[in-house]
Amino acid sequence: MKRIFLSTFKIFGVIRDINNFFFIKRTCKKESIDSPIWSRNNLRIDWIGRIYTVINLPPEVTESKDLPKEYWPAYMIDQTKGLNEYLTQLNLSEIIIPEYQLLDGTTSYLLVYKPYFRDLTWWWIFSRAFIWTSVFIAENKTHFLSQGIHFLISLF
Repeated sequence: MKRIFLSTFKIFGVIRDINNFFFIKRTCKKESIDSPIWSRNNLRIDWIGRIYTVINLPPEVTESKDLPKEYWPAYMIDQTKGLNEYLTQLNLSEIIIPEYQLLDGTTSYLLVYKPYFRDLTWWWIFSRAFIWTSVFIAENKTHFLSQGIHFLISLF
């Protein structure tokens, strides 16, 4: 019972997640037009709100015998401190999460900042779709809700 009661208020978290998504889109659209930092870091945004760029490692890092390949991500993260500070100035640091992956056959990393959805999940979407579909089908078969509403109206 407690879980059902608390899940009712999860809609407010979902609304917050959707609002954060549109804030990311709005901020990135505004910044991508006229920001020199945005263009200097070669940042891009796709239609689902991910900000991405490619970080190329210099030859002194990739050819160094003192720095094995396992330490390349640490160097890449160190190089993105300025970018992370810029995203913090835009108030995006709390609602996006960074992910990186090594591009095959190169010494470059793809750095992707994704929106972080705390409450809006696939499970939440499918469960609500199932519940509302069930209510709609039950109402069409039994007319229980409409008959109850008509009964309440007739009392007044």
